[in-house]
Amino acid sequence: MATQRKVKKIPKPPARKSSKEFDSSRSVRHFQLGSGLPSVTDMRAEIQDMTDVLLGRKPPPIDKGLFTLQEVADAYFSRASEMTMLIQDGEREGKIPKGSVYYKFRTGTLRTFLEMTKRAADLGSRRLTYMQLVYQEKRDTVLLGYDHDAED
Repeated sequence: MATQRKVKKIPKPPARKSSKEFDSSRSVRHFQLGSGLPSVTDMRAEIQDMTDVLLGRKPPPIDKGLFTLQEVADAYFSRASEMTMLIQDGEREGKIPKGSVYYKFRTGTLRTFLEMTKRAADLGSRRLTYMQLVYQEKRDTVLLGYDHDAED
């Protein structure tokens, strides 16, 4: 006599929120970025929007005070790195040939944008370091009763 096995039902995972329902509290980024590998035209527009923010032509997507520049530049660097990675995957798989518009975009605009974002993130880091030193000096002055300006 054959015995029946009970099949345990596996619950379906919750549906992913659409991009309109982005929840920054459940993400490592405070704002949403593009995803995947769109057309080169769309990537150029995305890079141009990010460039405009880094150059101060448009307001940043978040306002985190002193952390804003570093946060935004790092997020943009990550997105540009993702684009680079996806294009390189396509090249390796033979789907994107050398000399194609994707290849030229990766070796031109995208490479320059990556350098720009690295420099912007470095600047944001230096600003944070400077403000930390200023704060530490003020704290030491209060705690130790020492006035650095009185030395002269």
